[in-house]
This record gives sequence, C-alpha cells and structure tokens, in this order.
Amino acid sequence: MQTTELTRRGAVVVGVTGSGREAGILRFAAETARRHHAPVVLVHAYGVGHPAPPPGYLIDYEEAANVAHDIISDVEDEFLDLSGGSVECSSKAVLGPPSRVLVDLSQDARLVVVQHRATPLLDRLFVGSTVHGTAAHSTCPVVSVPTDWQPRSAPHHVVVGVHDDGSPAEAVAAGLDWAAATDATLQVVNAWRLDPAYEDILRAPMADEWHDEQVRALEGRISSLRTAHPSVPVRVEVNHEWPAQMLVEASEVASLVVVGRHAGRWRVSPHLGSVVRTVLRHAEAPVMVVPLARAAGEAATSR
Repeated sequence: MQTTELTRRGAVVVGVTGSGREAGILRFAAETARRHHAPVVLVHAYGVGHPAPPPGYLIDYEEAANVAHDIISDVEDEFLDLSGGSVECSSKAVLGPPSRVLVDLSQDARLVVVQHRATPLLDRLFVGSTVHGTAAHSTCPVVSVPTDWQPRSAPHHVVVGVHDDGSPAEAVAAGLDWAAATDATLQVVNAWRLDPAYEDILRAPMADEWHDEQVRALEGRISSLRTAHPSVPVRVEVNHEWPAQMLVEASEVASLVVVGRHAGRWRVSPHLGSVVRTVLRHAEAPVMVVPLARAAGEAATSR
C-alpha cells in the first residue's frame, strides 16, 4: 500500500514515537485541526535496520510490527483523551524511514507536525534526521514543535522572517493565514549585518536613514499579500542583527515562527539553509517551514 493512501486530503499528519513522549505536538495538532475542521492522522514509522548479523538475527520483523501497532494505538488513546474526542482521528503504523513516510503523506496533507527533541550532546550539531528530512522535502508546510509545548496566552503574534525584497512570499502568505485563523498580529522581520571587518566603519546616521527606507519598502512589497486578510494587524521590523539570532529571540514570545526553505533552484533537491536549521534547533515556539516554488528567484531561496 502506498503511504499516500493512508491519509485523507487536508489532514493534519502527526509523526509520533510513543505514548507520553509528545504531548506538545498532540496539543498543537488538536488545536490546529479543530480550527480548520480537519482530521488528524497519527503516524508511527518504524523500520528494522541491518546490524552486523543477518537482518533477522536480532529482531523479528513481525514482532517489530506488533510493537509498532501497540505504540500507535496507545498514542491514539492519548490523543483522544487530550482532545476530548472533539477531533476526528485515525492512526497508522507504517514500515519505513520516518522522514520518507511523512514526506509521502505530505502530498495530500494540510500540515505535517513533528517534534524537536534535541539532546544536549547533539543539540549543536543537528535537530534530528526526521525533522530535517521532513522539512526539507515535504510538499506541504511542516511545523516543528518544541518538547512540552503549551499554548501561549493572548495576545498572540506570528513572526515571519523575510529578505530585503520581502520574499519569500509563500512564507508571508502562510503567516497571514495563521494570524487570521488565530486572531494574531503578524510581525514581518528582516535582519542584516555587515561582515565584521566593516561593522566598525558603519555610519550611524546613514544606517538610520536606510532603516526607515527599508521598512517603507518592505511594507510596500508585502501590501499585495495583505489583501487576502486585510483585518490582520501587520508590523514590519528591520533590525541590525544576525537573522537566526533575531528569529530565535522573537520565538521567546511568538506563538509561531514562519520561515521558507531553499527551493533547490541550482541543486538536485530542496534543502534547509543555515538560518532555518539554527531556528529549528533553538526556537522556543513552534517553527513552520514553508516549501517555496522552484521557479522563485534565488533571493527567495536563501533562508
């Protein structure tokens, strides 16, 4: 059976590993599905690797499948308790690498939700192959939710990172959609820094003038996107700061951070840029990674 047959179009797909481990992403998925009247599909991907002995020597594949089905059944019970049964839910245990399974399911999904579970030793190296692999190749937006996530109290605001030209438009549009659905303010942020060797000769008066011009320019560039949700309050900020640092700091009070991923214009496949990887690793709020159109210019693909 193809994994794409396991989910309904427009579902919120949630990658899970076991009961009691991911209450944060279950809460997030329940809230999102409830807002959009969408079903939730809980997915536990499992696979037995090939250790040094013959593949079936250490672990029996049939037993592994039984364990996987027990795991997903327990997670479904946990989700139903947490959501109070107010969200339509189904669950599946699927043989295969987690990121590949979730990417396949993303073709028909509204959203894929995964959890960032970094360990102290590896935290500085990577978030995890499932988060990175899914976010880099998913057809739909992917939200990485921090461990033990709890909803923020009002007022809510959604943060979107953009470039000097206001791109990527897909990220701004996704941020507007989310802000409209959650009665939030949209904060569009752009950060810039010179090479350290040139920071000392930066002329403050000229920088201030450029800052004001850049804010006005960004406001103009995103104005056409605002027509879809004219009632959403939008604030544009331009800061003299490293982009990743600014987004991580903004995540301390944001309800969601939205970034775009590389579209793979000159590469074999899409991938995550250094800013996205850093934000996924350190953000304190859920992070939405939005796929960008392959035809977009390089300026829209450098985050």
